[in-house]
Amino acid sequence: MSGLPLEMIAEILCRLPAKELLCCRSVSKPWCALIDGPNFVKLHLKHSMDTSSNLYIILRTTSHVHYMDFEQNLVLNDCVTLKELNHPLMCYNHGIKVLGSVNGLLCISNVVDDIAVWNPSTRKHRVVPFLPIELKRYFGTKSCSVYVFGFGYDSVRDDYKLVRIAQFGGGGKRSFESEVKVYSLRKQSWRRIGDMPYCVHYPGANGVFANGALHWVVGENPESNVANIVVALDLGVEDYREVLQPEYKDKNFYIDLGVLRGCLCFLANFLGERVDVWMMKEYGVKESWTKLFSVAQYEVIGFLRSLKPLAYSKSGDEVLIEHDNLDLCWYDLKRKQVKNRIPGIPYSFEADTFVESLISVNPNRHLDGRTQDEDEDSKDRNKRDDFLSEGFKLVL
Repeated sequence: MSGLPLEMIAEILCRLPAKELLCCRSVSKPWCALIDGPNFVKLHLKHSMDTSSNLYIILRTTSHVHYMDFEQNLVLNDCVTLKELNHPLMCYNHGIKVLGSVNGLLCISNVVDDIAVWNPSTRKHRVVPFLPIELKRYFGTKSCSVYVFGFGYDSVRDDYKLVRIAQFGGGGKRSFESEVKVYSLRKQSWRRIGDMPYCVHYPGANGVFANGALHWVVGENPESNVANIVVALDLGVEDYREVLQPEYKDKNFYIDLGVLRGCLCFLANFLGERVDVWMMKEYGVKESWTKLFSVAQYEVIGFLRSLKPLAYSKSGDEVLIEHDNLDLCWYDLKRKQVKNRIPGIPYSFEADTFVESLISVNPNRHLDGRTQDEDEDSKDRNKRDDFLSEGFKLVL
């Protein structure tokens, strides 16, 4: 491959899984420099996203974390093979919460509220600095009553951000404060942004990332006890806006949110009756809401309390769904019905997805296209640049 153009080598290598690419780094210094470079990292991620490849499903129980290859287990075979996933926040209890999954990075927390940004493919992580809940004293407010998180990608600054919304109850029924702070992975620090002017009703309901924004289901005030507004926090401009919802005559349902292929999904949950799943195909355009499918109570085992779309099949004719933290099953979009549940799944679990990637948990490594840590001396950086300039003329 020594005679091939650099661009062609990159096009070939970007089709490999992340774990194999990590092994390819040992082939030569030029290959290592290429694979570590920011352009190749983005090319590899784009190929995985465009082809729906290198996708994994994470199943979390109270004490363990398992994962499985989406294509090998759920597309090509009927048999599920679960593997234990050792995460970097191990303590007396191995269970974790996933606060968000974006571009192969998982933001996780454990039972003692440690938080880390973690790439399971590279096995690298960065611990997020501890941020205590503040005791507010504005017009007689109490301590924090609700807090939620959200994790997403700011394409404007090429930065991954963790958002924490802490809501403080007030002395009256209508008074509340929602303090919002943002952690920047690039700057490695927290800072405060404008308060959210809505009331968070669901503790632990973390934001759903789609189209550059985090989304939550909120209400106008604590007194109403009704969450019927979808609010978006644009991570680029760090401002809030309401998302227009699909038209419904019968509005007697609970709202849940999801994401499929990067598109925001709106789930109208008619508790115990059915769940309608809508997709916003053109973000911000109300008319682009399209009803994908409905799952009726009689189609699932047990009481239909919740539903979560996870991923499309390779053909695009089916959607993998999780319901009630009990089952994984396929929904057939052509036949408009739920297929049999997938065997070999834990009895009770929470499901998430992540795509294999080479995204660094230390983004400052890639400033100005360099792949070395900031404290690396200039001599080593110049050596690396010399290898790149040779254009793979070395014998590989």
